[in-house]
Amino acid sequence: MRIPQLFETLWADVKFAERGLRKSPGFLAVVVLSLALGIAANSTIFSVLNALLYRPLPYPQPESLVVIWQTDQAHPESSHPPPIAENVDWHKQNHVFEDISLSSFTDTAIVSGIGEPRPLHTQYVTANFFEMLGAKPILGRVFLPEEQQDLSQTVVISSPFWKREFNGDPHVLGKSCNIEGVVSTIVGVMPPGFAPFYGFPIDLWQPINPASGRYNARFDHWLMPVARLKPGVTLAQAQADMDVIARRLEQDYPSTNKGLGEKVIPLHQDLYRGAGSALYPLLGAVAFVLLIACVNVANLMQFRTETRRKEYALRMSLGAERRRLIQQLLTESALLAVIGGVLGTVLTFVGIRVFLALAGDFPNGETITLDGRVLLFTLGVSLLTAILFGLAPAMRASRPDLNAVLRESERRTTSAASRLARHTLVISEVALAMVLLVGAGLMINTILHLKRVNPGFDYNRLLTMELQLPEGGKYLERVPGGDMERTLPTATIFYTRLLENVRGLPGVESATLIGALPMRCCAESYTFSILGHAAPSPDDRPRAGYSETSPGLLSTMKIPLIKGRYLDEHDTASAPWVIVINQALARKYFPTEDPIGQQILLRYDPYPVDQPRPREIVGVVGDVKHYGLGEETPPFVYASYLQQPDVFPGGATRAHLHENLIVRTAHGREAGLVAGVKQVIANIDPDQPISHITSMEQVLRESLGDWRFYMQLLGIFASVAVLLAAVGIYGVMSYSVNERTHEIGIRMALGAQPSDVLALVAKMGLRLTCVGVLVGAALALGLARLISTFLYGVKPSDPITYVAVALALAGVAFLACYIPARRATKVDPMVALRYE
Repeated sequence: MRIPQLFETLWADVKFAERGLRKSPGFLAVVVLSLALGIAANSTIFSVLNALLYRPLPYPQPESLVVIWQTDQAHPESSHPPPIAENVDWHKQNHVFEDISLSSFTDTAIVSGIGEPRPLHTQYVTANFFEMLGAKPILGRVFLPEEQQDLSQTVVISSPFWKREFNGDPHVLGKSCNIEGVVSTIVGVMPPGFAPFYGFPIDLWQPINPASGRYNARFDHWLMPVARLKPGVTLAQAQADMDVIARRLEQDYPSTNKGLGEKVIPLHQDLYRGAGSALYPLLGAVAFVLLIACVNVANLMQFRTETRRKEYALRMSLGAERRRLIQQLLTESALLAVIGGVLGTVLTFVGIRVFLALAGDFPNGETITLDGRVLLFTLGVSLLTAILFGLAPAMRASRPDLNAVLRESERRTTSAASRLARHTLVISEVALAMVLLVGAGLMINTILHLKRVNPGFDYNRLLTMELQLPEGGKYLERVPGGDMERTLPTATIFYTRLLENVRGLPGVESATLIGALPMRCCAESYTFSILGHAAPSPDDRPRAGYSETSPGLLSTMKIPLIKGRYLDEHDTASAPWVIVINQALARKYFPTEDPIGQQILLRYDPYPVDQPRPREIVGVVGDVKHYGLGEETPPFVYASYLQQPDVFPGGATRAHLHENLIVRTAHGREAGLVAGVKQVIANIDPDQPISHITSMEQVLRESLGDWRFYMQLLGIFASVAVLLAAVGIYGVMSYSVNERTHEIGIRMALGAQPSDVLALVAKMGLRLTCVGVLVGAALALGLARLISTFLYGVKPSDPITYVAVALALAGVAFLACYIPARRATKVDPMVALRYE
């Protein structure tokens, strides 16, 4: 067949299919909506995967960008940031990288001098960071390495910040603000769209100079090295080069580099290494939704084919080729798939919005869009669905038994093979819906278990707000000659005055401070030694979470006292230093001893610097879920803010300068309290803001965010699957009732009651449902293990969940059977038998 003739024939088939579908608007609506829901669900999740895993990073030659982590040779799977000073060594000794930069993750810093003092989103980077990523300022320049000083620095601001705070003023260069007590001068504005690797909001970039003397001690491990490979250099060659450098540094700096190596990983792979384990099960879930939609449509197409058997038989008896009949039916299927795909594309926009609304702060959320790759995926899925639901009915319609069909009376009859095929498709729908419902049920069960977890304290009527004293200026000064910092007495005075004044506010029962708010990021983790016990090896030192608190914390939060006493106002700087431990620490490190009276010496890991004085254990308190309701409670210690050293190594000062104020309010007295606290702080330090004002109940709810997000998504997909399965069951039962109208008429003429007919139809539908539930349960037992990492307090084979889901599906199936069954009870025997 020549090409013009082929297109002419195809266009004729399209017009014929369009006329036929217009005559069946109900059939068209159900098919298109079923396909659109399945396609939209798949395109939505694929859009997320595309943004995180498939789309290249938005930088020139992104495949040459790598990250370099430090790893312990005894634990090669480990990954840690290397010392900042090591960047200088790598630049001198490597032969494989064009450049190596350093970058922090998104941080917060207190900024004043630009409107009201407040914390802003900031990132610490080396001066070559921007050029290595191919970014140039749209205004001004980037900072220079030597412009990082203790009391002054230059900064680069983001385009959104420039427009928001300076109204896009082209004369912004040279303006200054105060960042963490450091005078900061703006020297550049980056272009729109340039943001940290995870796409979170950013306001400004601050300089880091690895060659600065403050990093010579090689204690600072908090920046991520990002490098660009030279042209033609492979990942294996880069790794071999870094292995040589690591051995050389181990010899040069045995005190800090002994037993350590370097690991080179592609940047894209490292940034989203955990995304696949969370997103691919969701892609599998939406694939099930699409399969159910295809099965549903295949059944509807089969019904449509059965009603047109005489038409097909007559056409073939008049000389129509089997190939032309298949082509015409597949054209109709393709037209349905295209319409479903177009509507599915529109619904994908809605799906992406719903996804982001449920996810909250999601990495690179702004880049989750419909691009060419997603549209190509949607087109491919649409064509695949056309083949899946259209091929079998088309093949069956092209093989009619002409003699049998043309001899039939008006009463419809169906072959046993056709009936078996319909029933098999319904069983498949129910089985696939069962799998999705089990997944959603397990996540619901997980949420219910998490809500019953005791957080270890009374969270009712607790109001929390974050305080972040600037790491400079009036509260901190750097110690010359290294990366040591001295906190000034003004910090302790600030906390003391704050607590005194807040406790006097109306409606306040008590107030306290804690460094790391439970269920929120991020508690310090220090190793320690127990005085009087054998010294452990460096790799086996005991470790515990650490939080600096005020006296009264444990009583304000109502953390139960197990033994000894709480921290109190007598634990001052001049008194012996003390500490309170939790039960987990007592069980692990004092299993046969009384911990009260024991002394421990904390170390500021990763800095190999011990605190200047040991601390005596004076109390044991109940375990608090600091790291989340679903996490095991690790050993944890609490120390008073009044008993802290003057000098800290590097970033360890954050444990002293970053605190959370917790206020226990009286019943009904919360109104106006926040304004009162803000006024108290303004009276002490007008430049000090507070942020993250929320109740402890809300903190607990937010801690369930990931579990709730997964539950909601699986719940949506399962709901769509059940809806489609119900439509499928309804369609099969309706067709069966129409097919058996003659039989039902005979039964009722012979005395059958409406209840008997109702039971007959419902029994057939429930029988198919039960088989589907059994098949689905078997599938779920295998597939539910894919989400086992998201489960808490429930096993993938939880019998209660399976039974509840089975009963729910049976109920939906009964409702889907009820309308056709009711219609069957209204059959008039005389009408049913008229044509016999």
